[in-house]
Amino acid sequence: MNRKKSFELTEELHNKIISAAYGEANLLDKLRVMQAVAKNPDAKKLYASYMWTAAEVKQIKEENFTNDFVSRLTQENIPAAKNNNSFIYDFLSIVFARPIISSVTTIVLIASIAAALILNKPVQSSYNESEILQAREQAKYAFTIVDNIFKQTNLTLQNEILGEKVTKPIKESVGIVNNLLRGEKNETN
Repeated sequence: MNRKKSFELTEELHNKIISAAYGEANLLDKLRVMQAVAKNPDAKKLYASYMWTAAEVKQIKEENFTNDFVSRLTQENIPAAKNNNSFIYDFLSIVFARPIISSVTTIVLIASIAAALILNKPVQSSYNESEILQAREQAKYAFTIVDNIFKQTNLTLQNEILGEKVTKPIKESVGIVNNLLRGEKNETN
């Protein structure tokens, strides 16, 4: 994974800037955005742009459409089922959407299990050097497996969940709005 330089905007910060500009971010994210805006001129320009867009979107008034148009629109766009397990979803999104938090959680879990096993077991110092080398290799292998699982989970989240279930509906919604706006312009011209 390529690391961003301190003056470049990460995708996560970009998304937080959008949420803050539209007034949908939580308090902690708003504070982070304000801190980034104060330090980074690119972030400031981006935030100002989204604030302007949000203000323009809020000015759009509801219009009355014919029943035929509304029924056609509701038939083509089936609403998604509402998720009632918000606490579980929020917890899982915190753990899996941020690889650093999930890595720290795993390390703390493994360390606590190892500490519990060491403290509850009498000390045995009858290990020879070959057993120590074998244990070291097994530990490296286990950490390699855990690392691969985290990488695979991160790729799955980015490609399948965010790519298909977040980006696709947003693109469709923007396309519908664009078509509606183009239709209004054609009628007035």
